[in-house]
Amino acid sequence: MSVEERELELQCPKCNQVASIKIPESVFSQKKFGSIKIQVPPGAVCPDHQFIVFLDPKGLIRGYEKIDIQMAAPKEEAIEDVGAEEISLNKAISFFGLYGFFSLFHAKLFGFKAYVLRDNISNQFSENVNKFFDETVQNKYTTPVQIEFLDEENLNKLKLKEKNSLLIDPHNNILQTPWDEKLEFEENSIKKALEIIDQEEQKVLINQDVSNFIRDVEQVVKIVEDVKEIYDTELIDQLSKDLKMPKISKNRLNVIREFIKLNISDSITKKIKNKVQEFLNFL
Repeated sequence: MSVEERELELQCPKCNQVASIKIPESVFSQKKFGSIKIQVPPGAVCPDHQFIVFLDPKGLIRGYEKIDIQMAAPKEEAIEDVGAEEISLNKAISFFGLYGFFSLFHAKLFGFKAYVLRDNISNQFSENVNKFFDETVQNKYTTPVQIEFLDEENLNKLKLKEKNSLLIDPHNNILQTPWDEKLEFEENSIKKALEIIDQEEQKVLINQDVSNFIRDVEQVVKIVEDVKEIYDTELIDQLSKDLKMPKISKNRLNVIREFIKLNISDSITKKIKNKVQEFLNFL
């Protein structure tokens, strides 16, 4: 039976080249998941660039996001030929794409359930993917959530308990995520790791970035627990002073705050105020 598809006209956010792609209509007919994103690889719209397209549930384009990593990971042997070999960073990116990998990284770090449509991959590959992320993205605040690979190809037939989850269709480069924010932390970490040739050193670097993130989280919790409320600018200054490091960006603080909200205590995050938002609330 043929799959009903919808044609979308996309414009590369870097070079403005325009082309059309087709995606399954079932993406829009099911209502289980949140933001719909299309991962556009080099060659799909223009020869050199990769980017993300944000769609609303009706299929209208809400915007684009550039992927700053201008190099794709080297294509290795086909996934079905990998066998029992361990998964490397390059192999995982070759299968999931850069943004797909960022999303699995984010889901593992924040404790979101993640589902991947199997696309005829082996059980051994799925086990190795989970092993890679379990070894690379470690923290003591989230119970390790296994990435589940599904045999069902029809999105409308999926029966999943966790609706606040990540769903990836790697064959069609489609992602549905329970978050809208950009994955800058994950992208920056992987960008640095891809500059290293040694596969084990890549994993060590990513794990160190995760450890540093958790360090920042714990220090923010320590600062905020002892005050009635604090402005985000003051919190950034205090964090920099306590850890003797350059000031973090507000985007980094927002990611830390979201992690605390989901995994530690929402009451802590409510103490962090923003002067601009307070001013707007008075208008």
